[in-house]
Amino acid sequence: MSSFDHDPIVVGKANWELLEVFLSSRECEDFMYMGRAGNIELYKHRWTRRYLNISSNGRRFYRLGDGGYIETSKDEAMEHVYS
Repeated sequence: MSSFDHDPIVVGKANWELLEVFLSSRECEDFMYMGRAGNIELYKHRWTRRYLNISSNGRRFYRLGDGGYIETSKDEAMEHVYS
């Protein structure tokens, strides 16, 4: 049972295209594709263990908290992943 009210995570074929738009190929190597929650693609950094969550259209970024996914800026999302 989950305490969050959001779409379940579905794991299917990895969608690397979104990540490749924002990061170099070298930086992409440090991420794992974790799946999709609704229209949000979930990527986890292998060293910091933090998530980079990007909308399927690549225009929005999210963080998980306060009962679901909360929209955040690209800069805040990147800072979260690398901090």
